[in-house]
Amino acid sequence: MAGQEKHYFARGNTAVGLYTLYDSVLNGLDTVFVINGQTGSGTSQLLAQLAEAWRSNDWTKHYIHETLDNERLEGIILEEPRIGVIDGNAWSADPILEGTEIRLLDAIQALREGLLEEAEDVTTGQDAEMAVLYKKAYDSFLKTLRIHDEWEKFYIDNLDRGSANRITSEFADEYLIPVGTKKAIIKHRFLGAATWQGAVDYVPNLTETLRTRIFVKGRPGSGKSTMFKKLAKEAEARGIDTEIYHCGFDPNSLDMLIFPELSLAIFDSTAPHEHFPTREGDSILDVYELAIREGTDEAYAEEIAEIRGRYTSSMKNSIAVLSDVKRIRDEIWEAYDTAIDPAAMKALAGQIIQQIEVLTNSAALSED
Repeated sequence: MAGQEKHYFARGNTAVGLYTLYDSVLNGLDTVFVINGQTGSGTSQLLAQLAEAWRSNDWTKHYIHETLDNERLEGIILEEPRIGVIDGNAWSADPILEGTEIRLLDAIQALREGLLEEAEDVTTGQDAEMAVLYKKAYDSFLKTLRIHDEWEKFYIDNLDRGSANRITSEFADEYLIPVGTKKAIIKHRFLGAATWQGAVDYVPNLTETLRTRIFVKGRPGSGKSTMFKKLAKEAEARGIDTEIYHCGFDPNSLDMLIFPELSLAIFDSTAPHEHFPTREGDSILDVYELAIREGTDEAYAEEIAEIRGRYTSSMKNSIAVLSDVKRIRDEIWEAYDTAIDPAAMKALAGQIIQQIEVLTNSAALSED
């Protein structure tokens, strides 16, 4: 029986730049394999081979997606054996995790030396061009966030904070019931990201096995993120393990909390990650109806429509710049792909699988 698969991001192209949560994502693992070296798409190819090799086993697999192109992986975590395999270019130049064995692997060995030099010559200057475009994208995201701040102000100014606090405390008292006396384990991740194709999220996947799902509706500035921050703090104080999912646009904002021991999730279910109840155990919590002064939408309809238009236009511009980044990166990767030795790449995947078999006393990949 195949184990559960979880999909999320560990990094984000955000309004404050490239933001990483890898240290939290990888914290607590016993062993992390770090794949170093410029290989074009080789690392994601290797991770895809590993994902396929482990697809039918009963481990819970965490698939960490690339923030620019979510169709590619930059990491895999095997939950039960507490093992991770990570693209070193995505994580850190000098990876350190307390209590974790780091095994460094050099993917350059899977490239043909002469062709590697040709690839480096062909791509000269393109990394610098990508860096300029990334900065342009981040500047555009920041501009978009400032427009979003204008949008939020209408609702912040009309928020009944007493009602908002009551909603939070009632939720905590009803749902956050400790399952024992212990220190809480806290994990930070991104449920979604701003990719070259726009916003992508994995809310349905991350919540599909949970008994209770609370879909929070509202408006920008209606107190959703503040509520999540208070609930996360309260859960930690009560010793309840919590997965904290940050906003892929503004990492200082929270979009979802999952409490695995309680089989419970509460999440912001508004655009760009809008979802609706589909089964028993799902319910809607509308903070606009419960905590915002009645008639706020109607009173500021014209002003809000103008701001929404500017926000949408600015966000489209930001995504368009990321599309330019991907185009250039694809050109770089295409050059490096010509240097990849497929047999050597498969052998490297086999080395990782073999080492993990030794660590776990398992046979994850059958003989060809």
